[in-house]
Amino acid sequence: MLACTFVISGQISAAEPSPGNISIGVLAYNGKPQALARWQPTAEYLAQHIDSHNFEIVPLTHDEFIHAINKGQLEFILTNPGHYISLEVKFGATRIATFKSRFHEEVLTQFSSVIFTRADSDIFRLDDIKGRSMAAVSEQAFGGYQLAYSELLDQGIDASTDLTLMWLGFPQSDIVREVIAGRADLGTVRSGILEKMAASGEINLSAIRVLGSRSSNAFPLLHSTALYPEWPIARLPDTDSKLAKQVAITLLQMPENALPAVASGGAGWTIPLDYLNVHELF
Repeated sequence: MLACTFVISGQISAAEPSPGNISIGVLAYNGKPQALARWQPTAEYLAQHIDSHNFEIVPLTHDEFIHAINKGQLEFILTNPGHYISLEVKFGATRIATFKSRFHEEVLTQFSSVIFTRADSDIFRLDDIKGRSMAAVSEQAFGGYQLAYSELLDQGIDASTDLTLMWLGFPQSDIVREVIAGRADLGTVRSGILEKMAASGEINLSAIRVLGSRSSNAFPLLHSTALYPEWPIARLPDTDSKLAKQVAITLLQMPENALPAVASGGAGWTIPLDYLNVHELF
């Protein structure tokens, strides 16, 4: 089982929400400017459709989330499934909708992680990786490490002791480049990263060998782990229930091609999925 890595700290200064606004805390995994650019259109969409409320995006790190919730500065949270589960357990957060991602013309409500090496590597199976180096995002990264950690543990491999871990942070494309350059024996990234890099001409998929490859008729992306539900948006316990219902309905009615859906890189929202398999990771 994964150890819960979300550190509690009251010393980090979280972004302060403006008075009178409904604040949505968003995990800024790739930097706060990027989080604002991706999700501010969603806040504006909610403000347009829900009378007498302004909505704002508050980009936060893992530690800043704890501070902001303890200070009562957030009404809603939007984060990855693993982080959401930790906030559900500690603070009673309740999901109200699940994000729909997009791959070309396909709409997806689940994602995975892929473990990979160079196509010319002498690593052919997961059994071959002990003693090797693996590039990943960070210990807190759900799709960028934790899913691979769990999968490897199921295969009898403890990544924390059996591998030399190289923490590269974001963007995840750096992990792919590190492996292709031969500076890491293998890497793990969220599903879809390899395909996006191939589509942009950055890499050729023939240069990559996927380890522990899985296949699913319902999931078109290269992947090595089980599928998990996409990011949820959740209400905190003190958030007005009528407002939470309005937010949920508004998000569920968002057209797939609406500006906020496009800005988010997805296709809107669906009813909250079952996150039991995420619970089972921790």
